Amino acid sequence: MEQTYWLGRKRASLKSAADAASSEARLIHFDLAGRYSVKAATASLRAVDLVDSLPPPIFAIMPRAAATESDDA
Repeated sequence: MEQTYWLGRKRASLKSAADAASSEARLIHFDLAGRYSVKAATASLRAVDLVDSLPPPIFAIMPRAAATESDDA
């Protein structure tokens, strides 16, 4: 999610650089785009897969008598 945000900011800066009237403004927008690119790269490295961050599941074990009664039905 965070990576998407920074990539969007990068695209906006590149568009602003293309639309800039002066070379100084263009340089500033290209610099910002580069910084946003680095931010996006670090955000993707820090992103943790949700499955890896959750604790292991706990499975309920049914008593033997309850298991045989439900199998007969």
